[in-house]
Amino acid sequence: MELVSRTEIEALERKLDEAVRTEHTEELEVIGYGEITIAVKLSTPGGDFVCKRLAPISSRAVADRWASLIASYIEQLSACGIDVVETDVPVLESSTGHVLYCVQPLLASEALGPNFLSGKSAEEAVPYVRRIFEQIRDSVTPSLAPDGQLSNWAIEGERLRYLDVGTPFLRDEDGNDLCEFKEVTQALPAPVRLVVNRFVLRGILNNYHSPRGQAMDFLGNLIKEGLGEIFPSLIPLANEVFDLSPGISEKDVRAHYKSDAQTYALLQGARRADRWFCRKVLRKPYPYLLPPRIERFG
Repeated sequence: MELVSRTEIEALERKLDEAVRTEHTEELEVIGYGEITIAVKLSTPGGDFVCKRLAPISSRAVADRWASLIASYIEQLSACGIDVVETDVPVLESSTGHVLYCVQPLLASEALGPNFLSGKSAEEAVPYVRRIFEQIRDSVTPSLAPDGQLSNWAIEGERLRYLDVGTPFLRDEDGNDLCEFKEVTQALPAPVRLVVNRFVLRGILNNYHSPRGQAMDFLGNLIKEGLGEIFPSLIPLANEVFDLSPGISEKDVRAHYKSDAQTYALLQGARRADRWFCRKVLRKPYPYLLPPRIERFG
């Protein structure tokens, strides 16, 4: 069953397409930006929804395969006990290619992980973080992985829910990624894209399939979420739940996060430079909506 009608999602895509061309987003209620994606609120007679627009994809066949992989991803995460928020994945034609949306019911903002833990001490956060760690531990394998960062979870009473399914971290038995992630890096300037595809992308993806990488990503990104003061006290919990040997230290987490943050800051800097060149030199619309500058270092 579709969460929103085809007419409603196509109308939203026209607004987004117009925003890309005109560089004005006033008519959009932007909920948040990913490194490549944008999430927009859509109000309908059937309720309010979050519509996460993924990067444009080159062909309909690849887009349809991506949508199928998202469905498989949800099924596999659910089989591991993860409560995935109901998701619909329409595929649309666009002026920039074939576009996928992940459409989900809009959850209360106070339920979202960073907001829920905001103001809580490390001691108060431990029971909730333990549950998230256990969910990650029980689902990470060489062939399957969630994106375990706090921003991808919501706490509704006793219910722990998972949000981010747009990039299915799925691999075959030989360790090959089932998703064509190089479609996503098409949003990067060509010279940067070549470097990322050859030297950076595999390492980023490997982190998701590693309990150690998941633990360090989760803890480090608490800095970006404004929760940096509690993460050192959560390190022993991570070492325990993920059974890490040798265990990770605060120094390890900070070094991992610094490297990660610098990489993404450089990539977004390259995209902003590419946007400037596209608009000012080529006199063409830039085909993506970029996030505002992100304070990554706390």
